Amino acid sequence: MDLWSRRQLIEALIPVIRRAGETVRRLQEDGTFVTVKQDGSPVTLADLASHDILRTGCQILSSAIPVISEEDKLTAAVPHMAALVIDPLDGTKEFIQGRKEFAINIALLEEGHATAGLIYAPAEERLFFSYGVGLVFEETYGARRGLAGLVPAARRPIVLASRSHLDCQTEGLLARLQPCTVRKCGSSLKFAAIAAAEADVYPRLSPTMIWDCAAGQAIIEAAGGVVLRADGSPLSYQQNPTSKVSGFVAARTPQLAAQVIAAIRQLDTYRMPQ
Repeated sequence: MDLWSRRQLIEALIPVIRRAGETVRRLQEDGTFVTVKQDGSPVTLADLASHDILRTGCQILSSAIPVISEEDKLTAAVPHMAALVIDPLDGTKEFIQGRKEFAINIALLEEGHATAGLIYAPAEERLFFSYGVGLVFEETYGARRGLAGLVPAARRPIVLASRSHLDCQTEGLLARLQPCTVRKCGSSLKFAAIAAAEADVYPRLSPTMIWDCAAGQAIIEAAGGVVLRADGSPLSYQQNPTSKVSGFVAARTPQLAAQVIAAIRQLDTYRMPQ
């Protein structure tokens, strides 16, 4: 897909993701009905309502591009050419607890690479999106700003950790990265914070899924950062049959990523995924 077509698609998806976000926000205010999926993870009416809005919107805008959603009953392999990958409600546990740390993700994959993405935080009215290198933006209450090239003021590195999926390996890594400021946060908003230069690094050593990280990868990389596997190799999704990702390091700069990956290699409890 050329740059013009990619931009047109992402701009057309903005009202779709906002519509899903408004539905999710309203359902949180009305009260949350929770059931449990076969894998033991929670699902709410908001997950399912957002899924319907996003899938329909994606198919109307680009019927030739297959859609892969967390809420699909069967997990599909990532197609070789292109796919739209959606997470209708990222951070369901935070959503159930009444927190604001939930988001909606849409990623465009082309030949296994995340080339464009949207992350919308409806509770905070923050939309992050990208469609090319240096073409990454935040839109809040109608005002749009570019995120490429942002440099934070001098500070200790801010390292983000999952609020709901913090494991002992990551705790060991955080200890090795001191001195730093550790902040716990839910959902893909950790990627958005790095792209906006509000944080510096997000290491994830436990498995996750494509729809949890692809949109964030596209946004961070468009802003000049990197998202790599925990062994330092490129993170791609080409012909992924399970939609699983073994782990990653998302960082505001390649240099920060290299420091974290070096610290991961020193962990006695960590074994690089095969």
